[in-house]
Amino acid sequence: GKSAFVKAFAIIQFKNGVKQIFIDPDAEYVELAHNLGGAVINLGGGGNTRINPLEIRPAPKDDEKELNRLYIDEGNGMGDLALHIKTLEIFFSMYLPDLTMIQKSLLKKTIIELYRQFDITWETDAAKLSHTDFPIFSDLHKLLKQRLEESGGDKDYRELVELLTDISEGSDSFIWNGHTTLDTEADIIVLNTKALQTTPDAVKRTQYFNILTWCWEQMSNNRGERVLLVCDEAYLMIDPQVPQSLAFLRNVEKRSRKYESALAIISHSVVDFLAPEIKMYGQALLDIPCYKILMGCDGKNLQETKDLYNLTDAEQELLESKRRGHALFLVGSKRLHVNFEIPAYKFAYMGKAGGR
Repeated sequence: GKSAFVKAFAIIQFKNGVKQIFIDPDAEYVELAHNLGGAVINLGGGGNTRINPLEIRPAPKDDEKELNRLYIDEGNGMGDLALHIKTLEIFFSMYLPDLTMIQKSLLKKTIIELYRQFDITWETDAAKLSHTDFPIFSDLHKLLKQRLEESGGDKDYRELVELLTDISEGSDSFIWNGHTTLDTEADIIVLNTKALQTTPDAVKRTQYFNILTWCWEQMSNNRGERVLLVCDEAYLMIDPQVPQSLAFLRNVEKRSRKYESALAIISHSVVDFLAPEIKMYGQALLDIPCYKILMGCDGKNLQETKDLYNLTDAEQELLESKRRGHALFLVGSKRLHVNFEIPAYKFAYMGKAGGR
């Protein structure tokens, strides 16, 4: 009943004027978007639509006009470039997890120099720039080659040049090398990532993080617009080796209400969020939501769910029965057994990919 509920909920929110963005790894929401007049965008590398990771997205301002901070360790008064460098640190940690500390330092130094060549400094207001004002990965690769020549063949620069060949001119360049072309004013936006499922885990998780940073910009850049981000199969965004990515998602969840936005986390299993390396972020991600809907499960997933939410024997039995349309609904301290009944006209909007 998970897909059916999410789609029925999306239809209600659409009628209420809420802008919705779906990160869709199984192309389950494509027909729903078409039926509601929305936009379907392929971000799996099979089309011409890209989100340039080197494009600096403006940090939203809070009520006191200070920069919003989505990270654990940044200081006060950081500008757009300084915040984005932290985003890129996570990006490269996910994409190239075996980089040494020296290579990370050289890469960071080169990136800052690259921005300077494009007249982007620590004081630059990214909101005043267009997509084409930012460098792309082929620009970074070219600069690294120059530094390699100037260093007389330094081993670390040589390895960086080799490691970034794929993202600048190889198979991964179709996903990331190019200026951002994702621009849409649709009220329903499906970011189709199905093509990503055949890529290596490092590429998959890195692109999900890249997509998430774009989504946060949409959620936070206009306080007058209500935006709902739906992360289906959210476990795909988790990388135990790079817990900062999950910390970013957790902080988006914590701050979204301040910007009239909301985040929906959908997953088959809570176990993926509770691995020892990421539990401090994953558990928070499952605890924070105002509304929790628990559907049928068993085995280790049921045990983890029971421990996480302090389920009674009756509540555990409800989940174990796995009855379609039945769920345990947690709202604050209240716990309700609910049975979702969806009218036929809503099913007509849903399409055939799940939710039947």
